[in-house]
Amino acid sequence: MGFFPELKKAASDKPAGESYKVAGIQVTCPHCKGTRFFEQEALLDSRDMSILNIEWAGDSATTLICTRCGHVEWFADDKLIERI
Repeated sequence: MGFFPELKKAASDKPAGESYKVAGIQVTCPHCKGTRFFEQEALLDSRDMSILNIEWAGDSATTLICTRCGHVEWFADDKLIERI
């Protein structure tokens, strides 16, 4: 989700973010016990790739960012993530 869709949700009093399951288990923030997250992709780079300035060619992971406290959960296999 991008910035503008979330801004539109906030203006309409709908809760921000989405709820997710990973491998069939609902994702809950380990810090604040929140259940709504923003989904993003993050590049996984290595020192070697950074030195060669080719981070873009590396693997990526899906991150879920808690809408209440900002805690970030990382997931390597995006096929296991489902929006509920």
